[in-house]
Amino acid sequence: MSNVTSISAGALGWRTLWRDLRAGELRLLIVAVTLAVAALTSVGFFSDRLQSGLQRDALQLLGGDIVIVSDNATPERFVQEAARLGLKSSSTLSFPTMARASDAQGGASKLVALKSVDASYPPRGQLQVATQAAQPGSGTTEIPAAGEVWVDAPLLDALAIGVGDALLLGDATFKVGRIIVQEPDRGAGFISFAPRALINAQDLNATGLVQPASRITYRFAVAGEAPRAVQQFKDFATRLTDAHEVRGVRVESLESGRPRCTRRWCEHRIF
Repeated sequence: MSNVTSISAGALGWRTLWRDLRAGELRLLIVAVTLAVAALTSVGFFSDRLQSGLQRDALQLLGGDIVIVSDNATPERFVQEAARLGLKSSSTLSFPTMARASDAQGGASKLVALKSVDASYPPRGQLQVATQAAQPGSGTTEIPAAGEVWVDAPLLDALAIGVGDALLLGDATFKVGRIIVQEPDRGAGFISFAPRALINAQDLNATGLVQPASRITYRFAVAGEAPRAVQQFKDFATRLTDAHEVRGVRVESLESGRPRCTRRWCEHRIF
């Protein structure tokens, strides 16, 4: 008797399902559920891609996965730890100074943000340069050759010079090689509003601009494909700075953002 009842209930269920399908209401429900699942999947996929893109762009703006910023030369302990973990690294120096055109070009002068870079620059992102002011930028893995300087286009206009002309920085004379179109780790400080002049780190001493009282910003940027190694370096750097084992050093990362935009950095500077 129970078997007959089960068969009758099953047959009734199929007949009801077939009737609803023919009526169209169930088909409409199926289509609605399918569209809802597709929409949720698409939104989730788009959100993941957007987050990945934003993270990639943010790391390029930072110039690395982790950046050690200091008022003096980067402590050797950070350099050794980065090497031990197998991370790519690059050291840069930047400070404001005066750039001058040669006397043959009128001798005009302009405040610039001078930056020296090493061969590993940049660990994240890509420098884009051009050979003429009107040209679009193209990515390069190179840095200025010895005796060469790359500059922002506004500096050429201000000094009435062009690519191939001479530019005086301190005691050294450089040849303008390329025009900077886009620079990773540009930053948003006051000095960033001045035109950039980019030189090879090997030429810095020749300028004679680095003096004991010079206000220089040292940046040691690291990057790696292994998230665990990057996190280990961040933990190491944070531990040293929080324990005050190093002075005048701060750690920048994607999570902390630019220090001048964080409450912690403002409180540290005030107190």
